[in-house]
Amino acid sequence: MNLKTLSAFIVLAEVLHFGRAAQQCGMSQPAMSRLLSELETELGVKLLNRTSRDVSLTSAGRGFLDSARKAVAYADMAIRAAKAGAVDGIDALTVGMVIGTAQPSVGKLIAKFKRAHPETRVSLHQLDERSVGAALANGEVDVAIAWDVSIPSGLYRQHLGTVPMSVLVQSGHELEKKEPVSLSDLAGYPIILPDRDRQPVIYDTYRRYTAEAGFEPVIAIDVSTMSDTLAMVAGGVGVGNAPVVPGLTYPGVSVLKQSPEFELSYELVWAHTVPSVESLLKLC
Repeated sequence: MNLKTLSAFIVLAEVLHFGRAAQQCGMSQPAMSRLLSELETELGVKLLNRTSRDVSLTSAGRGFLDSARKAVAYADMAIRAAKAGAVDGIDALTVGMVIGTAQPSVGKLIAKFKRAHPETRVSLHQLDERSVGAALANGEVDVAIAWDVSIPSGLYRQHLGTVPMSVLVQSGHELEKKEPVSLSDLAGYPIILPDRDRQPVIYDTYRRYTAEAGFEPVIAIDVSTMSDTLAMVAGGVGVGNAPVVPGLTYPGVSVLKQSPEFELSYELVWAHTVPSVESLLKLC
């Protein structure tokens, strides 16, 4: 058993899908299956229940997941502490951004950090909602910006702000005359939704509220990023519903207020406090 094995198990336990976990870890699906089998043999317990349709954690698997996260986090903390002690000051900060959380307040926070540490290299990495825990555990990112309802347990968190769900339409669309727009107003219009594998919180939130509004959405297309959503709306593919501040300007797109208003909270998340993270927290 080594850190690579533990990190791969963490990814598998979070996505509960051998194909996606293997892809995230840069290995083949058979290799991921062998890794799990060897790990279960070494531990002498079954970590996952597997059927042709479903993958789920056993009670032993849930307990081992917590321990694996801590082990990887402690190892990464030791590595980072050693590197931090070898250089004068803070040399780098890597921020993981869950799709949709690149809000103006986040940009202002990064700008404050850059003014305080002009020599520090700041990198932004896009993350799926389900990959936050693994990315922090394996050191891919120092901190992450994530929706509060999707943050795994066992991580530190700091509230940053909220953003309303808004209705996105092509400029000149007839719904502009109805602002604020209710979800029931969207019934019958083709809807652009995020890929549920990458953005389950936004997807499930929308489906829950349309059900409460009494209609089944007509899905025009699934998209992977916010820029995809804006481009498809501008092109007239359909109507979007996304966490966007009203007043945002994008060529060919109108951002309309939604009624009743629903907001999503986004937070700064980290696994351990290295110097770069500590400096960022002081600016929040």
